[in-house]
Amino acid sequence: MLKKIIGVLSALFISSSAIANSEEPLLKLIPDNRVQMVAEAYSLDCVDFVKKSFNIELDYSNDSVLKLEPILDSLSKYIREKGMSDEDRIEYEKMFGFYIGETYRRNHSAVTWGDVYIDEVKYWAIGREDNNQAIFWPVANVAKRIALGKEANIAVYYKALIE
Repeated sequence: MLKKIIGVLSALFISSSAIANSEEPLLKLIPDNRVQMVAEAYSLDCVDFVKKSFNIELDYSNDSVLKLEPILDSLSKYIREKGMSDEDRIEYEKMFGFYIGETYRRNHSAVTWGDVYIDEVKYWAIGREDNNQAIFWPVANVAKRIALGKEANIAVYYKALIE
């Protein structure tokens, strides 16, 4: 199931430039203020966790997202080698994913949090406010990074997103 989700997300990322320029949204975002509140809380957890565990200050700058890649690489290796409960892994995915999404939201105007449905599966996503077009789904991207390892490098992904 995870490989299917990763495949869908990879295909969607590749076509993201086409999505971003489309008049009619290919992936419609359903704005949800509750997702915004969850994102803010998890992103603060991420700031605290990274400071306490790695002595790294996260400041919601685009560059701060790049500091997460070595941490996600270590987490990915640890989970693949030693395992982790699904519950704990999902908490890490949310914490790091919502931080990445909040960073993007704070640095790029006219975007909002909400839900997007892909093959009837709901994902938390960032989308454009003007047309409710989904741009990306950072929690799912972190899940992909953890599952696949370096080939799903979050720094490369984020740089491509902001350029």
